[in-house]
Amino acid sequence: MKRIFFTLTLLAGVQLSPGREGIARAVFDLVEQGMPACSIVIAERPSPAAQLAALELQCHVMKITGAEIPICSENKRDEGRRILVGESSMTRRFRLRGGDFEPQEYLIAFRPDTIILIGRDWEDTEANRKAQGRSTTDQTLQGLRHRIDYWKAVGYPDRSTGQIELPGVYDDQGTCLATYEFLERFCGMRWYGPAELNVVIPSCATLTVAGDDVRRSPALKHRSALSNGSWPFLRGQWGDFTQEQVYLYWRRIRLGGERWAGNHTFHRSTIKTVFNDGEYQCQNPRGLGSQLCYTNPKLVNQVVQMARDYFDGKGELPEGWKAMGGYFAIVPDDNISLCTCAACQELLQNRGNRKTGFFSSGEMSDYWFSFVNAVACEVRKTHPNKYIATLAYWSYAFPPDFDLEPNVSVAPCLHTCYYPVHAEMKENDMRFYKAWQEKTEAPMFLWVYYHHPMEPALIEKWKCFPHVMFHETARAMRMFIRDGVRGIFECGEQDQLEQYVMAKVWDDPEVDVDGLIDEFFHLYFGAAGEPMKRFYLRLEEIACDPTNYPPPYHRRDGINWRANAWERLGTAKRMAELGALIAQAEELAGTETEKQRVALWRRAIWEWMRTC
Repeated sequence: MKRIFFTLTLLAGVQLSPGREGIARAVFDLVEQGMPACSIVIAERPSPAAQLAALELQCHVMKITGAEIPICSENKRDEGRRILVGESSMTRRFRLRGGDFEPQEYLIAFRPDTIILIGRDWEDTEANRKAQGRSTTDQTLQGLRHRIDYWKAVGYPDRSTGQIELPGVYDDQGTCLATYEFLERFCGMRWYGPAELNVVIPSCATLTVAGDDVRRSPALKHRSALSNGSWPFLRGQWGDFTQEQVYLYWRRIRLGGERWAGNHTFHRSTIKTVFNDGEYQCQNPRGLGSQLCYTNPKLVNQVVQMARDYFDGKGELPEGWKAMGGYFAIVPDDNISLCTCAACQELLQNRGNRKTGFFSSGEMSDYWFSFVNAVACEVRKTHPNKYIATLAYWSYAFPPDFDLEPNVSVAPCLHTCYYPVHAEMKENDMRFYKAWQEKTEAPMFLWVYYHHPMEPALIEKWKCFPHVMFHETARAMRMFIRDGVRGIFECGEQDQLEQYVMAKVWDDPEVDVDGLIDEFFHLYFGAAGEPMKRFYLRLEEIACDPTNYPPPYHRRDGINWRANAWERLGTAKRMAELGALIAQAEELAGTETEKQRVALWRRAIWEWMRTC
């Protein structure tokens, strides 16, 4: 009998250890010699999270072993070994109820002949359906409860039973979190992307698990990096995938979490449809239609009422407005053509003294945060436990010279993609980031940029050098989590592996990043793993070496990415070195899967570089 037993290791989460017998803990056989050895039990009316979790557990065990564990209702199964997924009458016998868990907290419990996977889940009630919200990327709560044909999405179209609704990205789904950790930690699953080719699936005839209970929640509470593979590297590395597979992937790597939103809310569309009162229009002709008079009391009162209506569940948010959970966002348009009335100019009179020479400054901080304070002060009188959310961005990146209301939640916008190679910009970022930590009482969120150099390259139609920086990303994210940052929104798209590493650090900042990298190249590329790892690490070494960015490529306020890419980074000598590693990987790739994965990386990254 071929038996694979999984046990936790510090390096990479799980280790395959064939033939271990006589272990101290009681073992639980999910599958024995290709036959199901237990059942999956769910409630008669499971939550969307429990429904998805049961399907994901059944599907992945079937892919690992070939055996289909049956899914049974709580009213039809009470004997034999069972895995209880989500709250049911059977979990309540163990005094376990989803509502007793904190948001995003979950439990993997081992009991005699029973495994329990449970956490707090969003319930499909009329009141919950009515909740309003629109994310940072302008998606509604309901729109983020995606509907998919599950069995078609996972590669079994002949089993299709129609569409199911997934738990919303920002809905509680503790049972899913428990199930995905169980599949990773105890069954050896790895999801490195949405496509079937991106998934690493162990193979065995008998699947046995054992372990201690796990009760935890993700370290970072709001995790927003909902990449679609719309940028070249990620799209190419993933290969062929569907949008339904992307939706599953987001959940498998635990994106989403707590509800929060922060992005521009005052812009031409909302000013035209919502804020069209002539009394508080911007008096600067250049800002007319995109900015307002933020010192006008009537505008303050209108925004206060909008926030109160949102928190009270009255009506729908205006199109384009952002608010989620206990956070109502107010952010000005993306320009500084500000009102020229006397009251506004009084708050802007010292703007020249607040310049920094960088993109992020404090020129209009006193002006903007006076308005934010005015709204927050009034909202707190009726909703003391709710927050006014705003960004610390561009000319209002630094804190103002006065204290903020305690219900103002700020999200500093940080240029993380510059950190390895632009010490001055990082230092400027850290100045206002740390100043905000000292200034504010409310939960802090972050907007982190991963848009350069790829974004200007796409806009201006040139090829950038791959900006691989996963070690710096891990260091930054660990610092943010240690500092108590509650959530992060990623602006841009990283490559396949760096995005995976960031998601893992968001979940657990103590994870061994080098262990994750070693595991990825071993599991994903097999015999070709070593040269592919050297290729990737060499890209990082080149991209993150600040000596490769001397003046005039390095400027005080940025980097000339275009000129630097192939004059200083992708030199002929380095390209020959990198090309040799790709050729070696192609030669060593043994299985068809290994060859396909190497080919994807070659086309996505190496061919991009070679045809610059």
